[in-house]
Amino acid sequence: MQTAQPRTEVWLGMTHNLIAAQCERPHLRGLWWTLGIAMLVLITVLSIMPLRGTGIDLPNGDKLLHAFAYIVLSTYFGQLLGNGVQARIQLVAGLLAYGVMIELLQWQMPPRSAEWADLGANLCGIVFGLMLLRTPVRGFMLCIDRRLRRG
Repeated sequence: MQTAQPRTEVWLGMTHNLIAAQCERPHLRGLWWTLGIAMLVLITVLSIMPLRGTGIDLPNGDKLLHAFAYIVLSTYFGQLLGNGVQARIQLVAGLLAYGVMIELLQWQMPPRSAEWADLGANLCGIVFGLMLLRTPVRGFMLCIDRRLRRG
């Protein structure tokens, strides 16, 4: 009969895994960057296509879509860039610049329009994504990366 591990050992094991996830980066970086760029291209295409409604029957449902997209982008690219302060600054600056670029494109392509509220929703998504990167979510890409390398 196997005895249960004391709570301290379990907690220390979880902490060790979280610290390892902070320091380690995915090995299949080319694959992850290619998928990330494909995601950016898809979001760009969807952002400049003519409007057809969001399909979300809520007030400001499009803002929820903006926030969700930037939660996904910030957690995804945050795992690729790492946990350092410089990496986080690059992540926020890059995603904000991307959001501004999308808004400028929409401003030039009627019936689309640029809105400050969209940039605010993007920023909210980025901040929420950064908070998720302080949880075990930050190890998700590493977990998949390890499984893919094992074959």
